[in-house]
Amino acid sequence: MTVRRIWLIVLLLAATSAAAEQALVRNHQNTALEVGQGYLTHYDGICYLLLPVHVIREAGETAALLGEGVPPLLGETDAVKDLGDDVALAAVRGGLSDRCGYSAMSVSRAVARTIRDNGLATIRSVNGDGTVAQVSVSLLDDDGERFLRIQPTLADNQLRKGQSGSLLVVGDKPIGMLLSVDARYGVGKVIRMDAMLAKFDDYVRGRAASTRSDTHSGTATRTTGAQSVPGQPLTLLSWNTLPASEAERPINLLALDDGPGWRARVTAWPVELEFSLGDERMAIRGLRLEAGNAPPAMLPGSVEIFVSSTEGRDRWRSLYGGSLAFEDGVAELLTAPTWARKIRLVISASADDPGQVAFDRLRVLTAD
Repeated sequence: MTVRRIWLIVLLLAATSAAAEQALVRNHQNTALEVGQGYLTHYDGICYLLLPVHVIREAGETAALLGEGVPPLLGETDAVKDLGDDVALAAVRGGLSDRCGYSAMSVSRAVARTIRDNGLATIRSVNGDGTVAQVSVSLLDDDGERFLRIQPTLADNQLRKGQSGSLLVVGDKPIGMLLSVDARYGVGKVIRMDAMLAKFDDYVRGRAASTRSDTHSGTATRTTGAQSVPGQPLTLLSWNTLPASEAERPINLLALDDGPGWRARVTAWPVELEFSLGDERMAIRGLRLEAGNAPPAMLPGSVEIFVSSTEGRDRWRSLYGGSLAFEDGVAELLTAPTWARKIRLVISASADDPGQVAFDRLRVLTAD
């Protein structure tokens, strides 16, 4: 076998695996409840999640997302669109957007023959620890256009409510998404992959046309990527701990008003928050943490700051480490002036609460 053929096989296997990238969907108010699942794909630099409309309604506009892998990457949804037939599309932000499956334009729409030639398939979903679960199912019928019906092959391995949005796969090839389950008979309703992606194609074509129209008329268009706040040099890239509620999400740390701050329930330390300073490196001299209304026991007690100033692959180096003391509600972590493109704040303990950490605002101190 030639080297070229070997590399081709490797690339095809990687593409197949990436095509099945999924996320567990949760509500920020009750992160222990697994609301459903979603399918990750990307197009034109934006990470998207396809999932049932009823799942995103239950989870909320900014649903909490947990990806595949151990430890799993976290993210949240934004800009939700109802595409019809109980299919919704949402933009994804946070660290999960860096591992966003396969390009939507490269996912096969040719599923008719696979459906016709296979009586068995698998429902694939993400567990709460980032591992993947699979349930063997039989294909009961296919309307040839939009929907399939499925049923588990084993009576004691039934589909459940929290699996809505799971992928139906044959081997590693996605052929549909589970929309709902009949509680009485255990029969699942699935939308075919070709029908679902046709809705996605219609949406992105319409979005592209809207962008061209806005460009010609001189109107700026909104892009979805790292979260940013006007006038704030930091943008939030990723976090590894779910917030305690939707109102206390980590994006609040960058707010310029006096609204709610950030609070997280910690199941495993350390807590990490990663930020970007933009495309160009910036000279900084530290960070300023503002306690605001956070309880003193929940304030960060021990932290470390890492910075990366490189383009492309990050090269992190420690800039500061030690215990933290808030005076008059403020803690300034001062360092020698240094260049940075990204900043990672690592909190290894709170002041006196082993299960929570909180503070209101984070500011970068520039070396102007």
